[in-house]
Amino acid sequence: MTFVPLQPPDLPPIRARGTPRCRGCGLPRAMCLCGALPRLPVRTRVVLLTHRVERTRSTNTGRLVARLLDGAEVRVRGEIAPQPRPPLPEGRRLVLFPSPGARALSPDDARGEPVVLLVPDGNWNQARRALHRDPDAQGAEPVTLPEGAPSRYGLRRAPHEGALSTLEAVARALGLLEGAAIERRMMEAFDVWVHRATRVRLTGTLDGGAEARGAEDGAERLRVASPRHEPEGP
Repeated sequence: MTFVPLQPPDLPPIRARGTPRCRGCGLPRAMCLCGALPRLPVRTRVVLLTHRVERTRSTNTGRLVARLLDGAEVRVRGEIAPQPRPPLPEGRRLVLFPSPGARALSPDDARGEPVVLLVPDGNWNQARRALHRDPDAQGAEPVTLPEGAPSRYGLRRAPHEGALSTLEAVARALGLLEGAAIERRMMEAFDVWVHRATRVRLTGTLDGGAEARGAEDGAERLRVASPRHEPEGP
């Protein structure tokens, strides 16, 4: 696995309302889920093209993708002094973004050589710029997702109807390329994370008023029925 933290150690910790956050999941450190997240083996190589400002945003879902998927890689873009990047993994390069002319991703894309799935990670404008400006995206075939269920995210305002968070988009793409089980496991983890993040935003605690325990307590089991969560604006 190649894992580049979204929050490098030389930068200040992620903070929201003055509360230090886990660099892996973005939740308050006492509520960290990282130790409970499964590691999911996949054939597809997922490469996130993450805008630099996302590294300190607690609502970023790309960092969960990097925690969940074996072989996932984060490449930070938009830096003032960008560092040289290593070559992309070998395979057929696809870039996931609903640009004009993009074709629908399908299970047929999993046949043959492994797919290298490039995923712009940022707000809508940042992702669109990555498609056209990021050197790793140049020459990759643009693909989009078939229409599906609405987003279950709710921690940021959607730029348009049908928009998905980065994790949801990757989960649906892998559902097509790898099978429904991978998508289901990713969404189970996502739902628990959204539930916790929403409760923290509203009250600072989980349901029932008790403070959430961190993964070091063995507090969270992710293979359970998805909890309900309330929609929340930015």
